[in-house]
Amino acid sequence: MSTAGEKRKKVLLVCPASAIEVFAESKIRVAIPLVPYISLASLAGAALADGHQVRILDLSVSRNPADELAQNLTVFRPNFVGVTFTSFLYREAKDIAAATKKNNRAVVTIAGGVHSSVLPRETLEDSEFDMAVYGEGELTLKEIINGVPREEIAGLAFKQGSKIVVNRPRALMDDLDRLPFPAWHLYDLGRYRVPRINARRNPVGAIETSRGCPFQCIFCNKSVFGSRFRVKSPPRVVDEMAAMLRAGFREIHIWEDGFATNPDHAKAVCDEIVRRGLKFPWNVYNGIRIGRLDEELFRKLKQAGCYRVSLGIESGSQEILDRVNKGITLDQVRNTVSLARSAGVETLSFFLVGLPGETEETMRRTIDFARELGCDLNKVGIATPIPGTPMFEEYERKGLIETRDWARYSFHSREGVARHENLDYKTIRKYYDLFYKELYLSPSFIWKRFRRGLKTGDIFYDLASFLKTLKYRW
Repeated sequence: MSTAGEKRKKVLLVCPASAIEVFAESKIRVAIPLVPYISLASLAGAALADGHQVRILDLSVSRNPADELAQNLTVFRPNFVGVTFTSFLYREAKDIAAATKKNNRAVVTIAGGVHSSVLPRETLEDSEFDMAVYGEGELTLKEIINGVPREEIAGLAFKQGSKIVVNRPRALMDDLDRLPFPAWHLYDLGRYRVPRINARRNPVGAIETSRGCPFQCIFCNKSVFGSRFRVKSPPRVVDEMAAMLRAGFREIHIWEDGFATNPDHAKAVCDEIVRRGLKFPWNVYNGIRIGRLDEELFRKLKQAGCYRVSLGIESGSQEILDRVNKGITLDQVRNTVSLARSAGVETLSFFLVGLPGETEETMRRTIDFARELGCDLNKVGIATPIPGTPMFEEYERKGLIETRDWARYSFHSREGVARHENLDYKTIRKYYDLFYKELYLSPSFIWKRFRRGLKTGDIFYDLASFLKTLKYRW
């Protein structure tokens, strides 16, 4: 906590306007969810707990981001401006830092998120950020605001004259229950909406029940939360859920890497929801771990109100799954989808094409496998070597990286970003397009979706969504 003699500080936490544009080239842009960011809510909660004034400025829901930023800088007059961003958003984050300094040179600008965690030194060398937080940010941000000497703050890089100093890493938090609740009241929930294809009620809120992923897929970035799996206790998780419902959320999505990494913990969360009699729709929006789900867990998910799980499958080729260190088998995938279907829980599959080692044959197998599984919804991306991943390091070592212009690092196009060892981009793109064409335009999928729409009342929403996708050249 701040001492009584410390001045109350003003903190403005900013999300860049193009935060969801990383999905702009997706074939199913109509399904992109717009939800308040849990990262900023969690950071805000930490600063509020020490008595500081905090505002969240999510420019992704702004009609005029530049004007709204200028207004907040002028009216609120923050002491600190923190910007969270991925590599794709680095250029825009730099513009926010520059605009902040132009408005008031005395404001301390802080970079945070995945990109600064991977490249803290480079982030500061090429921008008007004064500091870069790397790793988990709540405690680091608190110490910055509370005036701890910057040389003593773990997980921080900062400018010192013409030099850049990178302090020691911050140890991962062991007890996640000590985190203050996310400050959802700082968002205007009326500005957020998730398309009907991805939600049953609006507004939708995001929650994390754990941090860290012990699995080692080569395309994943572990720079913020690390590989050590840690959980919030089931009572704490459900306390947060209840608080979110009181704040105005009508549906909750779990956004994290490892909800079912410990199946017993996931079951205990479900049991706690049921014990308290909470009734609300929810789903596991990030890719739940194949091989960690059993019949009992699916039964408990359904009983607790979970209507959908997302499955990180990635490929229909066992050879490619092994090549990217996924650690699952195709039979495990088949069994998981079967268990979900038996329990009455919907499935959303996540696949990638253009992974290391891919050929036209393996991408063809991915499409065929997705059709065989018959999940309720399916998504595919083009595998891109994101900074901080083993895949990026491998591609850089092999001389396959073509640019470090991070604004080109989209999940649905890597043209001009990196070459593939076996395939040209045109071929990868062909199979990306084929995936959506064959999965969503097949008579079996259309008939299944039609029957579901009649049952749930979503038939007109589905039709409207389909018509919107025609302009994406299916």
